[in-house]
Amino acid sequence: MTLLPFTKKSLILIAIILGLLLLGFAAKVFILIFASVVLAVLLTRIASKLSVLFHVKYPVALIITCLLLLLVLGGVGFLIAPSLNEQIAQLQTDLPKAIERLKEQLSSTSWGKEIVKGLSDPSELLQDNKSDIVSKTTGIFSSTLGTLANTFIVVITALFLASDPKLYIDGFLKLFLPQTGTRVKEVFYKSYDTLSSWLKGKFLSMLVVGILTYIGLVLLDFPIAIVLALIAMSLAFIPNLGPALAMIPAALIGLMEGPDRALHVILLYIGIQLLESYLITPFINQKAVSLPPALTLFWQILLGTFLGGIGLFFATPLLAVILVFINELYIKDYVEKRNENRKI
Repeated sequence: MTLLPFTKKSLILIAIILGLLLLGFAAKVFILIFASVVLAVLLTRIASKLSVLFHVKYPVALIITCLLLLLVLGGVGFLIAPSLNEQIAQLQTDLPKAIERLKEQLSSTSWGKEIVKGLSDPSELLQDNKSDIVSKTTGIFSSTLGTLANTFIVVITALFLASDPKLYIDGFLKLFLPQTGTRVKEVFYKSYDTLSSWLKGKFLSMLVVGILTYIGLVLLDFPIAIVLALIAMSLAFIPNLGPALAMIPAALIGLMEGPDRALHVILLYIGIQLLESYLITPFINQKAVSLPPALTLFWQILLGTFLGGIGLFFATPLLAVILVFINELYIKDYVEKRNENRKI
């Protein structure tokens, strides 16, 4: 009689261990799948709105959505491409100079000299042997090719998911028993609403951050304002760490003109971040799931460490979905019901 429960618990433990091992080995694949889901949710949300607005069928609305996104991206690229190319070239020239200026200022202090000693000298990098240069070039090429391939896979998968979301949702729900499938379906759609709401708020706040950053940099008569504003807008997708990362190149370039300029641009970025965190995002996205800041930061560091940039980029929306499932299936359906049964 005691063997059966013990065997059952052992099998559950083994299944959990195997699941964690699979998750560890295939984590990159899972995050790419989730990236496809995020993009599919975005496309589905826009297409559904257009379908109701223009009274057209969903497939037609999805095609219109894709064409509109391509037109918007292409139009923006066409308008800013000339100045963007010049400013990117200027950024590539200014950043090394800014780093050298920072090294000079650090070398003026005793503790700064120790830091500078640990940094590589750019002239030493040019003296690497040919095999090292070839291997580094090959690594950069393969990394770029891998990124492009992953992006292509994510986009194509998202288009398939968005073309017939019900097909994939129903297929997923068939993995569960009928009595539990209904509840899982409810949670599934709740996570969809949470994710789409989070995306809507995040993209609107990103747009506002980009515009405010550009206006602020222009008022400060700061160089390459368009590039720095685009960097700030893109990295605003990553809460907590994104704004800090976006501030680094701006502060370094400001340092070239003096500590005062660097301080001004740092204060600008901090001010915009405070507005985004405490005014813009709460106002735009009042229905989004509330994410604990400390947990979000830990989760970002964890995924960023194991999965790199893509893990850091999609850490927050993934955490939002996970918290919905935990809150609905574990806390509400298990913990709260168990506590109610104990009271009875």
